[in-house]
Amino acid sequence: MHQWSLLELQGATAQSRASTPRTTQDRGSLWSSRVRRESGCCCCGPRGAPFWVWLLLGALVVPGARSFLSEEQEELLVELHNHYRGQVSPSASAMLPLKWDSSLKLIAERYATKCVWNHNPELEDTGENLFAGTGALDLRVALEKWFLEHLDYDFQNNSCDEDKMCGHYTQMVWADTHRVGCAFHLCNTMEGLDWERVSFLVCNYYPAGNFEGERPFVEGDWCSRCPENLQKCENNLCAPDAEEDDGDDDGDDDDDDDHVTTDPSTLPDDITPPPIDAPLLPDETVIFPLKDDEVSLPPATSAETSPPPATTSVRPGGEEDEEEEEKEVEEVEEEQEEERKAAAEKETVEQKIHQSKVTFSAGSVGSPSVLLACLTGILTLWL
Repeated sequence: MHQWSLLELQGATAQSRASTPRTTQDRGSLWSSRVRRESGCCCCGPRGAPFWVWLLLGALVVPGARSFLSEEQEELLVELHNHYRGQVSPSASAMLPLKWDSSLKLIAERYATKCVWNHNPELEDTGENLFAGTGALDLRVALEKWFLEHLDYDFQNNSCDEDKMCGHYTQMVWADTHRVGCAFHLCNTMEGLDWERVSFLVCNYYPAGNFEGERPFVEGDWCSRCPENLQKCENNLCAPDAEEDDGDDDGDDDDDDDHVTTDPSTLPDDITPPPIDAPLLPDETVIFPLKDDEVSLPPATSAETSPPPATTSVRPGGEEDEEEEEKEVEEVEEEQEEERKAAAEKETVEQKIHQSKVTFSAGSVGSPSVLLACLTGILTLWL
């Protein structure tokens, strides 16, 4: 069973494909930061389109060709990284803890599916560590191999031993790096390796480490130079004094503001007073008690349905009395209107009756005159 990190394989078989070394003594290392690759990276040769089509189809069709990390494995990766970051020697004065980053995970997933045994050439300000093995993936073994590279690293000289690699270690414990995201892919074949069924692990880091001429961390007592917002020391890592609050309870008063429109001061008071006039109250209201009851029911029903409940519920008692008086006035006005209509109809009927009587009387007066004239004519003829 084979298990190799990228630096070990390239240092043993393909040093010509390695990127610019971290120091002059570390010519075999392939560094994960974009800065180092720009200084002298030997990119891989172009790959044909048919091969890529075959590779993608194989990854999608072949069962078991694809696998991703579970939440437990993601938590384990963060835990292992932070454990090793707190075990560096000499002690680090300001080592930040790593947190999981979903964006870095997506970048790692996209690149892991390509199954290419080389660093991602598209990374700029993101670091990267690679691990490959032919057996089942063991995250503890993978990260232990990266950390054991510290045996070949000289902190005082900031260099790796001759013909040794230590780039995975330096990126793993780079003090300013605080985000990590990893992905796993089971590759049927691996470009750059003659293996089959390869377990491929990709971890991306932000911000990237392994800058030329810089040590991975500043030597000093543990947590002696932590940032102001990370003054607590946990497992030799800078940590916040207390957990940040989830957020203030803003916006709770928004619901109360919705009821402002129902405040009595905003209601149109000038609508209620005009109908309440004493002269409009007729004396005949007590003459038609049954009619008053009949007329009063419809306005009460309409008054219940027309205003919104919130509006009527917040009005004071004085305004309710005014509304009742207003309803009574409206009822009286309706009664008066009906009485006017009845009187007008009665007057119209009386006028028609009077006209018919006049016509009838005129006809009665005219008929005796005609008879008298006829009788006079007959008498004249006889005589």
